[in-house]
Amino acid sequence: MADTVLNKVLMKCRRALLGGVPIIYIRTDSDVFIHRLITCEENPLIVLLSNGGRQGNERERRLKHGRPIYELTEPQDKQLTFCLNYKFGVPVSNGEIYNELYASKNDLVAGKMKGPFLWTFKLPADAEKYYSDLEKYVLNHENVNHPQYKILQNSAVILYSSRAILPEMLSTYTEFIDVDYPDDEEIRKIITTEAESLSENENYLSALSTDFLGFTSEEISLTMRRIVSTSNLENSDEVEAIISEHKRQKMQGGLLEQCASDGNIGGMKNFRTWLNSQVNPLKNSGAYMRKTGTPPPKGVLLCGIPGCGKSEAAKFTAQVLDLPLLKMDIGSLMDKYQGVSEQKMRDALKLAEAMSPCVLWIDELEKGFSGASSSDEGGSASFKRMFGYMLGWMQDNTKPCFIFATANDIGGLPKEFFRSGRFDALYAVYLPTAGECSGIFQACMERARRNISRASRIPIEDVILFDKSCYSDLLFRNIINENFVRSDGKPRIIIGSDIQKAVNLALRKLTDQRIITGEIWQEALKSVIIDPTFCVYGDGEENIDSIAVSYCRMLRKGFIPASDDILFMSKDYHIENAERYAKLKNIDTERMKPEELAEHEKKLAQAEILQGNFSHSENKYDYALYSCLRERINKAALLLEKHEREMMIRR
Repeated sequence: MADTVLNKVLMKCRRALLGGVPIIYIRTDSDVFIHRLITCEENPLIVLLSNGGRQGNERERRLKHGRPIYELTEPQDKQLTFCLNYKFGVPVSNGEIYNELYASKNDLVAGKMKGPFLWTFKLPADAEKYYSDLEKYVLNHENVNHPQYKILQNSAVILYSSRAILPEMLSTYTEFIDVDYPDDEEIRKIITTEAESLSENENYLSALSTDFLGFTSEEISLTMRRIVSTSNLENSDEVEAIISEHKRQKMQGGLLEQCASDGNIGGMKNFRTWLNSQVNPLKNSGAYMRKTGTPPPKGVLLCGIPGCGKSEAAKFTAQVLDLPLLKMDIGSLMDKYQGVSEQKMRDALKLAEAMSPCVLWIDELEKGFSGASSSDEGGSASFKRMFGYMLGWMQDNTKPCFIFATANDIGGLPKEFFRSGRFDALYAVYLPTAGECSGIFQACMERARRNISRASRIPIEDVILFDKSCYSDLLFRNIINENFVRSDGKPRIIIGSDIQKAVNLALRKLTDQRIITGEIWQEALKSVIIDPTFCVYGDGEENIDSIAVSYCRMLRKGFIPASDDILFMSKDYHIENAERYAKLKNIDTERMKPEELAEHEKKLAQAEILQGNFSHSENKYDYALYSCLRERINKAALLLEKHEREMMIRR
């Protein structure tokens, strides 16, 4: 028997049937798969006869050509060699097809069956109305005094669904069977069955097999038929387009979404360096396991200010690793029916495993799991169970499925996320310095070039948009220092999305230009930035306070800076000085003598939580940014520590 998904499920069903299990629950929504399972002629599903049962001897349980051998003692038992499936009409021993339902639901509950049966149906999400009938069947099945006890012992109900959750009583008497995705060997067999000519092209066959990871057997066959009938197999681009379209349709509105991996980020040098070191261990995870016994890299958590390139970094990661990017939306996995949300989480992670090696992108992690640490047992109960399952999977998974998680605020995340074994690294994305802003400007310009190339369908090297002077680092530093520092020395704090907006607006002013020189480009950017309608993230006082709190949390947790060009570092966070600093700040200095005031200012400087590490005095914007945030971080640190301690006690 070939080691296919269907045969694996068949063997599990047989073991359950031979063991007298009353209910078999197959986790799938595919009616086609269940039909193939029930009507398989080569290896049919057969229940034991009433004279066999669980007490049958070894000979009675043997299989010959996929069928049990029975010692029939009563002539009337011969008709029970096969039993009828009421939904699909499985042939009985004399080869006839029964048109009438042999096992009605009423007979099932009342125990008036004429012989062993298989009763198969799909459970809807609101399956509660069926549970009482199933419970009656189980009670009859276990009742030795029931007049049809032997028949019931050799019968079974096959349920299938990926969403419905059985109550505890039924779960006790149920065999749960998962339908896995086809492995590489089975995928190759399906491909060559549909297109025999591909068996001679090993490299192409291997590439196709990788593309079909995460597809069911039916989906692979359907897609291959479409490829064979509508395209030239030798045209790999055309074949890839058909598979990509099928993937998009498969993912649309489903458990995971496949995203394009064409990101480009500015700055984040530390993160880039670390990411490049993960390529070989991830791509060659099997070899590393054999040589060192170590599993593939787990992944990374990137936390920081909104709009600073975390989502773009996810696409960049998939591009560097040369792997498909799968996005998980925690909110879309939630369901109103109890237990379904958790099952969706299991199915999503199972799909990610099947498509590995891949990058699993979990965006804005705090929105999905911020309530998982709450003591509330109401609406957060499902989140807690989903959170618990995901933590276990993150810890135990050995497949090359690289998790890329992002968060804007780690304040609400459960502390279990930060334990070793969940992620390989925790990186903080702080506000970009003037030097990083220059890199982001250039990355945004490159993105515009790629967009032009796609729209006009010409090679990107043939697109003429900016001359070399437009990429000058000095040009962008001058723009930032001259236009993002107010006359009073306070900064207009900008983030990556502000820079992208400025580039887009400036380009719209230059639609008539064939070649953009540095002078033209600088003037276009300045005219956009000085426009009164152009607002940036740091224009709101509340946003600046949220930046300070976010800095405190990341410094407190010891996150690694994603960039090597930073204003604040984790070693600067000294909470032991926070209380002293707060007291010194509250002292009235109006009546102090000059020498007392000088001594007080000296003590105050020593007590500042963040001080003495600024090395960007030559840069106007960076100095203004440092001065603005230092004061706010100092004020927020003490309040944050008190809040975190209170929350820890409540937990």
